[in-house]
Amino acid sequence: MLSPQELAKLEHAFASDPGSDAYRPLAEAYLGMGRFMEAMVVCKKGVKAHPNRADPRLLLARVYAEQGKDKKAIEELQGALGIAPKDRGVLRTLAGIQLRSGDAVAGKATLEKAWELDPKDGETQAIFAQWKLEPPKPPEPPPPPPSAVRAPPPRLGEVPAGAPARTRSTVNGMPPALARSAPAAAAIDDDDEAPVRPAKKGHATRFIVVAVAAVTVLVGWYGWGQWKAARDIKFKKNLKEVSDQLRHDSFASYKKATDAAQAALEVEPSSVLAHGYLAYAYAIRWGEHGDGDDARRFAEEHLAAVRRSGEQDKYADAAEALLATYEGKGTQALGTLEAKTKALDDKGQPSALLYLTQGIIQMNVGDLEKARESLEKAQALAPSDPRVYSALGTLHRRRGDARAAEQNYGFALRYERDHPESLLGDALLSLESDNAARYPGAATQLKKLLDADPPPSPRQLATAHLARALLVSRVTAAATVLQPPDAKKLSEATGVPLDKAAATALATKEDDEGFALDRTNPELHLLRGKRLMVDGQLDAAIKEMREAVKTDPSRAQAYVDLATALMQKPDGARDAQEALTTAIRTMGESPRLMVMLGQVYARQGRLDEAAAQFTKALADGKSKNPDARLQLGVVYREKKDYPHAVEQLTRASQEFIGQGGRISDTLTELGRTYEAQGDRVKAEDAYRRALDTDPTNADGYFFYARFLSADRRSREKARVTAQKYLELDPRGEHAAEALALAR
Repeated sequence: MLSPQELAKLEHAFASDPGSDAYRPLAEAYLGMGRFMEAMVVCKKGVKAHPNRADPRLLLARVYAEQGKDKKAIEELQGALGIAPKDRGVLRTLAGIQLRSGDAVAGKATLEKAWELDPKDGETQAIFAQWKLEPPKPPEPPPPPPSAVRAPPPRLGEVPAGAPARTRSTVNGMPPALARSAPAAAAIDDDDEAPVRPAKKGHATRFIVVAVAAVTVLVGWYGWGQWKAARDIKFKKNLKEVSDQLRHDSFASYKKATDAAQAALEVEPSSVLAHGYLAYAYAIRWGEHGDGDDARRFAEEHLAAVRRSGEQDKYADAAEALLATYEGKGTQALGTLEAKTKALDDKGQPSALLYLTQGIIQMNVGDLEKARESLEKAQALAPSDPRVYSALGTLHRRRGDARAAEQNYGFALRYERDHPESLLGDALLSLESDNAARYPGAATQLKKLLDADPPPSPRQLATAHLARALLVSRVTAAATVLQPPDAKKLSEATGVPLDKAAATALATKEDDEGFALDRTNPELHLLRGKRLMVDGQLDAAIKEMREAVKTDPSRAQAYVDLATALMQKPDGARDAQEALTTAIRTMGESPRLMVMLGQVYARQGRLDEAAAQFTKALADGKSKNPDARLQLGVVYREKKDYPHAVEQLTRASQEFIGQGGRISDTLTELGRTYEAQGDRVKAEDAYRRALDTDPTNADGYFFYARFLSADRRSREKARVTAQKYLELDPRGEHAAEALALAR
């Protein structure tokens, strides 16, 4: 459930730009809270703002469907089909509602349309199986021409059809030579064509043989039909089980998915879909869950089976891209996958699976803005997929937007209770904050993961242990600035001892257990580095982060974390620059890395180089990069180019759609720019809007307090505002100056 402040941010984003995509997260939030009327109003505005898109109508149909208003939901879905008649997601949703509401004929017809677009689509096949419906059979081959049908041989004495009339050179239909060889007793005058008396015993025997053969054939045919029907039912049941298990997105469910797909292959060894499922599930087991080289080998074998068939399969395409990414070839994999995704779009068959996979890879290589676009497209096509929401949560966590990350993890946990990756991601999100009130929630989530039955994957368990070690350091540090009763409550709520030696021993134990489970995971080195930074061991932290980069040089986030740590050293800017330059040389010009490198240049006072780097990050006009635009605005302000600074900051605040924290940061910088320009009216308006958008923005309170302190009439207000900063970030960068303002 979203807090009032979080909901207010979504409402503000939508109110600021009703024609944008901001309607979607707000409608999702209202829907999750059961506020159907508000969700419906927002969706209708989305439909009005985007009349040529199907996804706002699809979301509105969901609002109606969750209220049981199937008729209205069907109307909206039919409207969506008028815009995108080949959208299988809309067709499947419409078919499901029609079938649920009792209109079996219409539901089946709609489902068959989705089937006709792609007979091999697993989600469509799963719906057929769910409702116990038979998918259409391929058309029967045309019958052969009459001339190709061989007529049965004529019986003795019978004139074949179409043959010339019998002449007197035949006797009883026999050639003369055969007639002359017949016994004399059987001879008759040609003019008296009396029939030959049949041998009754021979005819009876032949009749019995034919009858027995016919019965045998019929019984065999019936038995074969029964066997084939049972085989088809088993095959479809296994495929449905695979689809259901993949949706759960857990280590245990991927194991069940591979078991079910293997069972399907035992029934139909040539099934491309079953091979594609296996390639995909094993690729995730290997790359994301650390399931060993056997999983990788199985993924490659089943992928090869799909490629040998010559058929296209989206699960195989996703598996191929993921395997390449986990082997350090993410950029190459991305190019191939983007081409396949576009080809399906051009056919009117967009794939949520491929957009999801594309977004995950884009996030890994550091193109966070394109990753957001891909993942939001996946979310529109698969609005209840926990894997999509979890990936969005991780994306926003890496972008520094805690509110959006928390919301998306919340949606994932709504659609899949105790979704392991979302529990872990949300816990890490809390531990990246200096707000001690969030640590008990993180402790609860980590305990769920560590005690789960069946357990998460080895990689998830290892990460949970390292996260718990970070929790110990966070709680220990927070306890030093809390009053003793509050420190004791925090200790009890998190299970972290206040005794320094006991806490250190616990952190070491968790650390060791994590690395024992998964020594090759670079994420563990990053987490250990973050813990050491909290403990004040900066050099040791940097060493761990360098180890993370060495373990996997293809992950943009590792370089960003390393550069962030290096920037905390007085002489670390040059080392940070070297690390980022190496990353760009290795991985290409990732927007995330370019923005970070621009920040390093700005830190060194090399403003022209910083501006050039941010401008380069904005060069791709096809996608927005509000982070680069925000930083470019700050550089323009430092160069005293206030008109360009205002322009860039204003545009950045508009491009951070639905990201309240980032909008607030941008408005704070805009306020500082107006203040430097001497426009105090606009400066105060920008500061107020920043704090209205995000009431937890500590830096926003500090800069506003400093602005207010310049006017004697607002000194008291400045004091209160500075105190608010100290409440939110008592050990922050501006704590000393805020303390002076608060007195």
